[in-house]
Amino acid sequence: MENSTVIKVSLRRAYPAFVAHAKEILKEHGHVELQGLGDASANTVRAAEMLCSLGYADLEKFETLSVTEPDRKNIDRRRNKVVIVLTRSAGFDKAYNEFANSKETPK
Repeated sequence: MENSTVIKVSLRRAYPAFVAHAKEILKEHGHVELQGLGDASANTVRAAEMLCSLGYADLEKFETLSVTEPDRKNIDRRRNKVVIVLTRSAGFDKAYNEFANSKETPK
């Protein structure tokens, strides 16, 4: 079974969906790993940057790789991969609670 602290980011959903998922993992486990392959690397970086800038997480590791995998015709292709590891920040609880309260309070 895949590690429950790993999120495989894709282009099928917008990056805020991955931010929300990562916040829940950070709340439960204290760390999260975001992985993006190919064009999904941009979504991965955006999600991580948002988590850090809003005070939910601190950057622990940022790694780029070049991986080789077969395409649909079984021809090996090189693709870029980004792996970002974040840890829960000291201000996580405050940011999390402020966001939850802002959703409950009608404007």
